[in-house]
Amino acid sequence: MLIRPARLGDIAAIIDLHSRAFADTFGGAFGRGGIERGTQAIAAAWRRQGAVAMRGMLVAERDGQMIGTTTLRTWEMVCDDADSAELAFQEILGVWGAARSLFALSLLNHHIDHHEGFLADVAVLEAYRHSGVAHSLIARAEEDARARRKRFLGLYVSARNTCARSLYQSLGFTDARIRRSPLAWLFFGQGTWHYMRKSLL
Repeated sequence: MLIRPARLGDIAAIIDLHSRAFADTFGGAFGRGGIERGTQAIAAAWRRQGAVAMRGMLVAERDGQMIGTTTLRTWEMVCDDADSAELAFQEILGVWGAARSLFALSLLNHHIDHHEGFLADVAVLEAYRHSGVAHSLIARAEEDARARRKRFLGLYVSARNTCARSLYQSLGFTDARIRRSPLAWLFFGQGTWHYMRKSLL
């Protein structure tokens, strides 16, 4: 298995993987009937942003097939080019659809601490789950965070995703706080997340 930085040519495969792994999130953000157009909007936004959109993204490949992905985000990587995403969403989803989707996705935002490496979008193809792919992706992200002199890793996991919580606990993450959002419940059908942290010191 190869773990490598994502490239612009990976956009379609990454978004396809995300739309399957995070079907509830995509359905909540874009509506059950709008997932395909939603994926097109995300792809268009990433292409507008270019290499900046790929910063911190990692992919796992086996025999040339993408089987997993995650993203390490730091405060230095935060992209201020929100206008590109908004324009891309408006072109594909229309003004109302873009406003609704961007608002829904904003409910999942996280303020990244200066000392934090934040893990987002840990996704593995169903056929390759429980085979060490997520473990390898997170280990590589941890190496990258240490190289950036971060003091801890942080991530959010749904309270009902007990398998993922168990995985993160086995890798040294512990619960730091619980986040509840009635609005997120309305959009995504889940409103409680555990924020988990792992010390890198």
